[in-house]
Amino acid sequence: MFEVTNLSVSAREKQILREVSLKIGDGKKIVLMGPNGSGKSTMCKTLMGDPSYLVTNGSVNLNGKNITNLPPNEKVKEGLFMVFQEPEGVDGLNILRFLRTAYNKRFPDSKDFLEKLNSIISHIDFNRELLTKELNITLSGGEKKKLEVLQLLLFNPKYALIDEFDSGLDIDGVKAISKIINESKSGFLIVTHNPVVFRYLKVDEVNIIKDGRIIASGGVDLIQKIEKDGFLWAEKKN
Repeated sequence: MFEVTNLSVSAREKQILREVSLKIGDGKKIVLMGPNGSGKSTMCKTLMGDPSYLVTNGSVNLNGKNITNLPPNEKVKEGLFMVFQEPEGVDGLNILRFLRTAYNKRFPDSKDFLEKLNSIISHIDFNRELLTKELNITLSGGEKKKLEVLQLLLFNPKYALIDEFDSGLDIDGVKAISKIINESKSGFLIVTHNPVVFRYLKVDEVNIIKDGRIIASGGVDLIQKIEKDGFLWAEKKN
């Protein structure tokens, strides 16, 4: 179980999240939707340990362990992973070297890095030539997203946070990544403001966030409501 309880978060003395609670069971796909500026990306970055955000109340637990204040690298070791909306580029850092180093940190006793990497590359049709490039430098939006998904499969986290995974992707890319998420045994928090992606994603629960608060929760029928009537419906309902 990945559990967020009464989480309140501020940045630059401004409160952004207000007593947000979520539960993600093993293998469950949980959605966090909301309009721009509602706190969705803040949620992901806070859960992953971004020091720009201050937790003022509440807790984050992974399989019974409080990981609220752990640094990002320790959260990764506990089995948490994040697919970024716009991943950072690093000049001079070769992608293959980055992947090997990160994998060896995550699985220090494993000897199957290249075997697993090659299998994943074949599975997601990743351009092998990109491994020689610098990390997220000169890559297109779609290539960056595929690299994020490659890492997701390589590190095999217990739980993954996905921030606007459709950003920079064409419809074929959205379908391909949706299929990977659907087939994964990891638990997911899928963050988006675009209900169209759920034509291809299979999800278990939907939560609507507005002004840093969860204002509606339910099943996939909420997605259909949002697609038809927009987020204003959830605001009125609340």
